[in-house]
Amino acid sequence: MSSFPEPARPGAFPAVAWPTWLGIGGGPMLAFRGLVVACQAATIWITWPLWQVHALPPMLPALPLPAVELGVPLIASLLLILIVPLPGIAIHTLLLAYAVLIDQTRLQPEVVSLVLLLWGTLPSPTAKAFGRAHLVSLWLFAGFHKLLSPGFMDGTARWIMTGFPIDLPPWMYANAGYLIASAELGTGLLALFPRTRKLAAVTAFGLHAGILLVLSPFGHDWNESVWPWNVALAFAGFALIAPWKESVWHSLGACHRVAKPLVVVLAIAPIGFYIGMTDAYLAHNLYSSNTANARVLCAARCQPGQNPDATWAAFKVPLPPEHRLFEQYFAATCRSGDEMVISDSRWWFHSQGQDERRLPCPAAR
Repeated sequence: MSSFPEPARPGAFPAVAWPTWLGIGGGPMLAFRGLVVACQAATIWITWPLWQVHALPPMLPALPLPAVELGVPLIASLLLILIVPLPGIAIHTLLLAYAVLIDQTRLQPEVVSLVLLLWGTLPSPTAKAFGRAHLVSLWLFAGFHKLLSPGFMDGTARWIMTGFPIDLPPWMYANAGYLIASAELGTGLLALFPRTRKLAAVTAFGLHAGILLVLSPFGHDWNESVWPWNVALAFAGFALIAPWKESVWHSLGACHRVAKPLVVVLAIAPIGFYIGMTDAYLAHNLYSSNTANARVLCAARCQPGQNPDATWAAFKVPLPPEHRLFEQYFAATCRSGDEMVISDSRWWFHSQGQDERRLPCPAAR
């Protein structure tokens, strides 16, 4: 046998061994990562004015940091993910965190969820655990919240069903709330157990394809900012849940010890919504009709942008339904004599006498 290396075949290229810390991976997960990047880019494009510096609707900072335009850097960081995934995802996450700190209107569920799905595409067991914990929690609590919401069961659920472009049997309209909530809750339960995870991927595809159809121009033609998100979620089960062979406890044990409690918190934090500890959107309250709402009563005619609903027209997203953000928005836009009424149907707020709060304008304008 010759000791000389075999010459390379004409036209052949040597295999490239990428450093594992880059998190490139391959196969179906690489394709799914590309899909999630495209969906996040589409979401940012649809909501483009949200990521720029804006005066009306006002920016709602969590910290007094410099306001800068972040649309272009966010898109650039997404392109970087396609080349070097781990550094790109880290930079994208930091940019989004800064974006939220200077304007909490940007704390939208689709943007946060897509970031967590990006982390789930990395080869690290810890990163995958975050993506999977997010998905399971999303499905479980999205269904759970709906079952506990009379507003959803008696109203919103039927509205969703009327968005299908075909006539459904009467019994489906009559039981719309239970059908939708059970589909979400059932998908989450199936994802918990190794034997049923492939089925969970199939039900997740059907669930999110159905949501996309209802919200699309074929249905209600509404809330276009979440269309790309539902595309990603429709395939997330095949990418992250179906190949998952280990038990929940084994997967948690494989995580870095510092990350273990964070994964657990990510999974169970939505329960804190009921006592005001977790924001509604971070708790997966999606069309549940059980979140706080606010309306403005103007002493004179209300000016454009005074109502918190103005974010729909300006940014194509709702203002996150949180008391602190309603108050901050009102303080930035009200005039002397105006009043904001915040209503909240949660038991905790009722027990604290905060189920309806009336706030005067804090400063003469």
